[in-house]
Amino acid sequence: MALPSNSSNWAWLPKNLLDTILDNLVPMMDCIRFSAVCKHWQSVALDNFQHVRKNHNHDRPHQQQLPFLLVPTVNNSSDHRCLYNVTRKSLCEFQMKIPYNIRTSGYSHGWLIFVDDSFQVTLFNPFSGKSIHLPPLKRLLFEKRYRDEFDEMSALPHLERFEYEKRMREECDEEDIEYEEPELEGELELEENSEEEEEAEDEEEEIESNVEEDEAFNFVRLHQSDYSIVRGVLSVDPDVNMNGDFVLMVIYGLKRRLAFIKSGDKNWTYIDKDACDFFKTTYAIYIDWYRKRGLWHMADIICTNGIFYVLDKLGVLLSIDVSGNLTKIKCITLLYTDNLSRSINRKSYLVESPNGDILRVIRIAENEEGDCGNATALRFMIYKLVHLDCLEIPKWIKVDCLGDVSLFLGDNHSTSVKPSDFIGCQPNSIYFCDDYFNLYYLHGGPTDIGVCDLNDGSIIRHYSLKHSQRLMPPPIWIIPKFVFNNISP
Repeated sequence: MALPSNSSNWAWLPKNLLDTILDNLVPMMDCIRFSAVCKHWQSVALDNFQHVRKNHNHDRPHQQQLPFLLVPTVNNSSDHRCLYNVTRKSLCEFQMKIPYNIRTSGYSHGWLIFVDDSFQVTLFNPFSGKSIHLPPLKRLLFEKRYRDEFDEMSALPHLERFEYEKRMREECDEEDIEYEEPELEGELELEENSEEEEEAEDEEEEIESNVEEDEAFNFVRLHQSDYSIVRGVLSVDPDVNMNGDFVLMVIYGLKRRLAFIKSGDKNWTYIDKDACDFFKTTYAIYIDWYRKRGLWHMADIICTNGIFYVLDKLGVLLSIDVSGNLTKIKCITLLYTDNLSRSINRKSYLVESPNGDILRVIRIAENEEGDCGNATALRFMIYKLVHLDCLEIPKWIKVDCLGDVSLFLGDNHSTSVKPSDFIGCQPNSIYFCDDYFNLYYLHGGPTDIGVCDLNDGSIIRHYSLKHSQRLMPPPIWIIPKFVFNNISP
């Protein structure tokens, strides 16, 4: 292509050269500056980004953006939020309209997840203002009704109480229960004594006891609908997929169970013992605890190549394929028998690194007494899923260094970036939000928002909420997205 006589004018550089430049720009602000050079460059940028969207090419550099922190505005607006840039340690000048003044139940692929008082789930794109309304999670309604009507049920004779609960379960798509004859007082006492002896010898009882420490506080807290979903992950961005198809998988309720919904579905699909033959085969062979109780106490979810991976509190990793009519579940790792995941002060995350490694991160909070009273000391332990030739089943191997990788953990879809692509982003580090909601409401709101340098374990608090903001919707990591107006996908 021949340049005009005024060849110093960069506006007429060949399109293929401009595409190459765009393909190597990573920070969104660089892409925006590129688009602002002239109308021709803006047109090339739009064509380039649209091509990326149509071909689902998420490996292109400018698709991997640095997360920002979604925080309250300076004046504590109930329907607007601000973005905080962690590398510049400053608030962005503009505000984002968020019409839901409640906790965000998750963020995934550009969409915030909200749950209202009727347990209806809404996906909201803060960059385009678009909403997708999904059916209510009826099992959350069962938990609320069970709590509210417990005293009334308890006053009924045994058989009537069973029938009452059974009807309630059927109305809310809850798992069925079998009728059990009431025990005589003497028999019950003998049975309780026997269980105490078994508990002393059986590690499974110890595991369940430790896991359920969370539930004492959660039972009080989860009556608020915005805390009824603890994690939500989308398979794809609904705006990017050509036909708009997507799957949303969530961890919900007191028992931290799994459910998913596909675009267009009228009801949620609950993953339990009746969902497939998973519990009768592979999983039940070596984890009898789950065979009896179902998939409870899930910790985090990621989705890669259309397959969901779910981590439970004890380190077991599952793969879940919901692409067909039958839910296919496989157990990737065995039961992990350390003590790191069992306490209320431990939280587990699952994250995919930029080079495709699956990481398990355990965040450990420990109370310390100091001159200023009680403080919380944090540390992190990281494990990488490794396929060893000598082992048939993959294993979690502890790693001490992430190299050119930074993790962003919180209520969001756990995210990783290459910090060398972003000025000011700290390598070998974990940026975190305080998502211990079963703890921070005991202390007046979230307090731990910072970055952990894995080189020495040091932690720097990079953002602090004002006292008046502590009980507002807590901060969450979100990733900026390009919005294309008046352009067909």
